[in-house]
Formats: sequence, C-alpha cells, structure tokens
Amino acid sequence: MDAPIVKINSFGLQNIINFIYIHERILKEFGAIKIQLSSDCTLALKKRKISPTSTTTQKITKLNADGSIYSVDKMDAQNLYNEQRSPITDEKTFWSSLSNSDHIFYPSNVSILPNQTLFYKKRHRKYFAIHSIPRQSLLKLAGSKIVNQFVPCLTRTHGPGAVFPLSSAQQHLSLLVYHHQGSPRHWYIIPAYERDALTKILQRENSSICFEHQKLLINPLLFDKYHIRYHRLVQYQNEFVVLSAGALTQSFTEDASWNESIPFALPSWIDDGHAHYSDSTCQCCINSFYEPITIDVTLFKHELIQEYIETYLNIDNDGSTSINKG
Repeated sequence: MDAPIVKINSFGLQNIINFIYIHERILKEFGAIKIQLSSDCTLALKKRKISPTSTTTQKITKLNADGSIYSVDKMDAQNLYNEQRSPITDEKTFWSSLSNSDHIFYPSNVSILPNQTLFYKKRHRKYFAIHSIPRQSLLKLAGSKIVNQFVPCLTRTHGPGAVFPLSSAQQHLSLLVYHHQGSPRHWYIIPAYERDALTKILQRENSSICFEHQKLLINPLLFDKYHIRYHRLVQYQNEFVVLSAGALTQSFTEDASWNESIPFALPSWIDDGHAHYSDSTCQCCINSFYEPITIDVTLFKHELIQEYIETYLNIDNDGSTSINKG
C-alpha cells in the first residue's frame, strides 16, 4: 500500500508544523505522508543552483545469496570509471539492475551538501522557506543555540539509480524533504513500530550491519517474506515528503535530481520515547556519517510542551484540501 497523499493550501503551508500535527495519526501509522501544493502556495526559491564541491560514488555489494540484502559503501568518485548506466524507469528496473549485476554494483554519484539550501532565508511570511521549520517545531524549547544547529541539507544525484540507504533521521526526529528538481524519487517507508521486528530479521539473516549507519539496502521482497509492514511512495518535483519520528526509509532516484531536507520535532517525539533512543547497543564498530547534535531532553518539560501545543498547534483551519490514502 502506498503512503497517504495530503494536499495543502497556502494557509496550511504558512503553518506547516500545525498542519503536520493535525495529520499526525496517519503520519505515525504509515511512517510518512506526501504533501502536494495547491496553486496558491508560494515558495522562496532561488533560481541559481549550487555547484557540488564533493561527490561520492556508492559501492553496492550483495550480502546474501538471494540478493535481498546489500551493503552500501561510499567511495571517491574520481577514482572510479564512470561507465554508462542503464536507465531506471521504475522500481522493477532498479531492483533488476542490482540482482542482474555481479557481486558488486556501482550506481550513480551522489553529492551531499550540508548547510546548503535553495531557499531564501528572509522573505515575506507568505513565501515558504525551509529554514524556519526547526524553530517552529517543538525543538524551539531547546533554545536558539540548539535550534540554530539544525540546518537544511541539499542532496544532488547525478544519474540513474542513485541510492539513499536504509536510515532514520538523526536522534529519531521527524524529517521534511522537498523535491526541487529532476527525476522521481522512489521511497520505501517502514513505520517506527516495525523497527524491533526488522532488527530480529536482520539478525536471522546474519547481517553484520545494523540499520543505524546508512549502509544497508533491502529488497522489499524481504519485507514481504517476513510480513514487515512498509509503504511505497513516489515523490515528484515540487512535492514534500514528511517522515515520522523513528521511521526507517530507503529510496532511489530514476535519474539526476535535487532534494533538500531538514529535521524537526512534534510533541510525540518526547511522548513516544523517540528522544530517549540510544544506539549504545550497536556492535557494528562503524563511524557515523555525521556528529549527532546533543539535545538535553530534560528541557522538554510536560508543562512547556502543553504550553507549546496550546500556543502554536491549536490553529482551527488545518489548511488541507483533501487526503488520499494510496
């Protein structure tokens, strides 16, 4: 089943954290929702793109005989032969390109640009800009010093079949992802309540890597085999995807594209225990791709959370036009 699609108008976009909060029940159930913009929505977008200064190639290696689990390693793109890649037109051609390859497969290059954005920072409130999302969210209770560390991240894929390995947002926060330009991005979303079941399956499959390091790619046939609930979603240009706290996702692009993401928090990040998650039990001995931002969860006192909800999340007009459950 596909993740739900929600349509938003300009009022909802100006109050997008409230909008997401109102739709949180389906967000948590499916692990993600897609937001499509109505014609009255305006975004504070730059016209000029950013030139990537660093590009990596991913090496995808089969970890088991049936090709259901792959490891994803980053390599220096300059040291690899940039061969002509077969076109990726849908998920069938993507998974076929992996299963039909030899033991190792090299997808297209990816450039990750932290603290880079294609949104203007200062425009009239009617123009949406992604920078304000953390400050509008529950993270504001942590204070400016912490909130200012949560910045947008641009991602540029350079060709067919670029991969985003299985992962969740840092410290199990929610994530807002905007598709600026380029080919469709195919998502697989595993809701947070399936994490423990998936962990046991990976142990059963003798995987030596857990899913906390953005180094695993799993064929959805494995989810089907073990009855792991997951949802598909295809994101097109000018659409948002919202990932719920603790959800696991993996995705690939059909061709070159630009995407931008930023983390945020809803009250359930505290209430459901995601803020207290620790990966201290991990035995992989693999360095993280980023240094996590340390958030003092004791700052999120119950009375302050309730005050935040009453002040910022009790807006009567939810800004939605329709909901379509795929």
